[in-house]
Amino acid sequence: MTRIETVATVYRHPRILLGKKINNKFGAGKYNGFGGGIEDDDEDIFATAIRETEEEAGITLINPDRMGRILFRFQSDEQDHDVHFFRARKYLGTPRETDEMIFRWFNINNIPYDQMWPSDRYWFPLLLEGTRFLGEVLFGSDQQVIEHILKGYEDRESFEDALRNYENAILI
Repeated sequence: MTRIETVATVYRHPRILLGKKINNKFGAGKYNGFGGGIEDDDEDIFATAIRETEEEAGITLINPDRMGRILFRFQSDEQDHDVHFFRARKYLGTPRETDEMIFRWFNINNIPYDQMWPSDRYWFPLLLEGTRFLGEVLFGSDQQVIEHILKGYEDRESFEDALRNYENAILI
């Protein structure tokens, strides 16, 4: 079964807010956006992104913009992850550390890729430049990228059209 999840980032040019998991859950020790899975059948993907960011960073995203979707597949016991990516420029509150995450602002010229998932090098620059994307990533048992495919979309309309056709597509 594939987990449906979100990852949300706060981007205030030239800085981006990232969190580092400090618990023993999936992704521990890596910087990433804030996110997690849908918790009940009535929650949509936008509500999940907002709730997870509140839980992990103590802030409420205002009008998060869906920027991408990637199916992450694993050649291990890890479940596949169908992740929806969001970017927000505005939020309410003050970021705070939680029992799950610590946070840090990074200049976009100093993104800590060596402390992130290996696949982030491929999609994160698209998110920063405002290009929407769809794709798939295959990780080996060592959590290194074996194969990846990403397609960028310059405008929201073509992205939304492609997103509707993306359901159940296996790209790799």
